[in-house]
Amino acid sequence: MHRHSIILEGVLVGLCGAAAVAIWFLIYDAAAGVPLRTPALLWAAFFEHARDPAAAGVTLGRVLKYTAVHGAVFIGFGIAASGLFSLVDRDRRVLFAVFMLFCCFEVAFLAVVAVVFQQSLSELEPWAILTGNAVAAFVMLSLLFWRHRRSPAELLEAGE
Repeated sequence: MHRHSIILEGVLVGLCGAAAVAIWFLIYDAAAGVPLRTPALLWAAFFEHARDPAAAGVTLGRVLKYTAVHGAVFIGFGIAASGLFSLVDRDRRVLFAVFMLFCCFEVAFLAVVAVVFQQSLSELEPWAILTGNAVAAFVMLSLLFWRHRRSPAELLEAGE
């Protein structure tokens, strides 16, 4: 793949992952009776350094700003994953690096959530975060495996 197509694929993959997480939390928040609470809560905790992000309230500004940052992070991650998958086209053993990238991203995000705003964990359950990121990883990996005509089983066979 050329650099241009890696970037385009990464943007597509990243946006799909970001959308998957956003849809998950929209459903999660709607079920709790407070639509869009999660992006507003995360914006208040991360960027406004709110002592009690739950009291900050849901505003369109917070939701849109967090969505933009969230999308940008996922696009960056999607470009990295797309670059690795372009290497997989030449050497399938690189699939292990892809697996490690996704695992590290999940652990790092959960650690950031736990450290940066411990007081918000009562408002946002860790299982919900893990589920949202697992859904995003599934969507992103499915798209990458499909676009590169690879089988997830190749990950297990890569070391042979």
